[in-house]
Amino acid sequence: MRIGELEQLTWGDVDEPRGRWRVSAGVSKSGAARWVTPTPVLYDAVMALVPREDRAPARPVFQGFGADKFRTALTRACTAAGVPTFSPHDLRHRRVSLLHLGGMPWARIGELVGHGDIVTTARVYTHVVASEAELDYAEVLG
Repeated sequence: MRIGELEQLTWGDVDEPRGRWRVSAGVSKSGAARWVTPTPVLYDAVMALVPREDRAPARPVFQGFGADKFRTALTRACTAAGVPTFSPHDLRHRRVSLLHLGGMPWARIGELVGHGDIVTTARVYTHVVASEAELDYAEVLG
């Protein structure tokens, strides 16, 4: 998901039985609604942030979350881990590239990232991973 999509995510956008989040057409960069299914570990961690009785439909899932705070935290985490600094957009590109190298079809990747055009997905995202040796990161990003 893009940062703006995360900022606008409300508890009303959470489909708890299916473990997924809705990105509404009004929030999506492409103007098309889509569903995002986070990894189970991430989904469970987010669900544990707020007790069920406090999950009002209009309440933001990530209260206090903002692009600047997120970028700062990500920079600090990269520095602490001794890895190059990645922006949220860099991580989006890396994740898509790893999905592609892992064998996911372009059509499915395009659905996940909100593209209506497979050519756009392939053109924009494949440049990020230089070698298949980086597939080891898939377990870390898992």
